[in-house]
Amino acid sequence: MPRVLMDVSEISLKTTIFGSIYESPILIATSTCQCLAHIDGEVTTARAATETQCIFTYNWTFSNMPEEYVLQTLGYRAIVITCNQPHECIQDFVLPLFEEASKNIDPELMKNMSIPNLNIPDIIVKQRFGTGSVIWTNIEWLRKLTQLPIICKGILSPIDAELAIKYGANGIIVSNYGGRLIDTTTPAIECLEDIVNAVDGRAEVFVDTGIRSGTDVLKALALGARAVLIGRPILYGLACGGQDGVRRVLGILKRELVYDMACCGL
Repeated sequence: MPRVLMDVSEISLKTTIFGSIYESPILIATSTCQCLAHIDGEVTTARAATETQCIFTYNWTFSNMPEEYVLQTLGYRAIVITCNQPHECIQDFVLPLFEEASKNIDPELMKNMSIPNLNIPDIIVKQRFGTGSVIWTNIEWLRKLTQLPIICKGILSPIDAELAIKYGANGIIVSNYGGRLIDTTTPAIECLEDIVNAVDGRAEVFVDTGIRSGTDVLKALALGARAVLIGRPILYGLACGGQDGVRRVLGILKRELVYDMACCGL
């Protein structure tokens, strides 16, 4: 409920995530094979994230090797585990689509614009998909190997949120994977409040899927999310303008959030 005539002369977007202070609650979600959007792929997105002091979530199905190009001495702050991705999905469906797309690019268009790298041999894809299923005991196993925070992505059910904490998760990303897996499943934003209540402060809760404006960010924060993750808009900015495009998308969302906070008296 918006409040009026409040002193909003100083508005801060700063937040804390696992004890560290960050400039904004707007984070970059994992996205696979970013060279499909821009020739410099993850390197460009990471540079934009650095410029805007934004957390960048690296996808294990990458185009640019993280150790060689992006991370250098910065290191990792947490491990995100995708919990709702069937093990055969990328191998059976996504990569063939990439390969098919590479056959249908207008060669004249390619000459006149900075276009994605759609040559499958040129895209470094880590294909250790295996044939087994990832289950809760895998989270428990990983917990024993690292002191980094573990974040479980793809949780929609409060029951699964409880299990994530039981098996060692420090954070939960409420997400339906952008509607790509089951396109009529429950929207993440509708599940957020129930999961925040179920977690009750025992883990940090984030949300992605469908965040497209500062107002969306404000709603998510009001429902109890620690921060939001942005997926497709980052790729749109990357495809249209590279590093400047990603920075522009993040800047727009921050400005909208500041405006919306002011209008609500926050």
